[in-house]
Amino acid sequence: MNNTEYEKEIESLIPELERINEEAIPIAKGIIGNTLLQVDLGFAALLNRNLQLTDRFIAMVKARNLTCAAALLRLQLDNCMRLYALYIAEDRKAFINSLMDGKKIDKLRDENGQQMKDWYLKKELTKLDPQFSTVYDNTSGYIHFSGKAFYQSVSAGEDNTLEFQVSHVLPETLNPILLECVHAYIHYLKFFYSLIRGAVDAKAKFESEQQDVQL
Repeated sequence: MNNTEYEKEIESLIPELERINEEAIPIAKGIIGNTLLQVDLGFAALLNRNLQLTDRFIAMVKARNLTCAAALLRLQLDNCMRLYALYIAEDRKAFINSLMDGKKIDKLRDENGQQMKDWYLKKELTKLDPQFSTVYDNTSGYIHFSGKAFYQSVSAGEDNTLEFQVSHVLPETLNPILLECVHAYIHYLKFFYSLIRGAVDAKAKFESEQQDVQL
């Protein structure tokens, strides 16, 4: 796939990313509602992080920067994991306090008494999305220096030679991988929004019940 073919492929994908990302604003309004709860601060922070990740992902897709695009995909998966952790946390107040204090959440437990470590959250989300674990593991190679970075720079040439590249420009041979990254990001962007809409529904139910009590 050459660069012209790649650009043609993403012509419809970038507007789709932008359209989905605009859902953040009405969702934020639904989360805040008429009464602000402590847990809403966590949902709002995750939503804001999601919005900014997607803005930068779009920029990296346009620039054909596979290293950064794949790393942002991995961060999007992390966003899904943190959102899920907030839902299943045994003590949501402790969860938010840990975030505000800059502490890790992996010592906190879920409703089943399990520590919410990354491997556990990954396993639980894979029950909801069968490819989650595979995509998570593959994109982790772009966060830590690994073979993912090595083989973007080094490739086999003719006559058993090695070719090295240190360049601002991504080789065209990697365009299919970058395109696959875009499709995966769209999938998990939708996945994130499908999860966070549960917070909107819960907030609407809470406020309706509060209004009934006042009446």
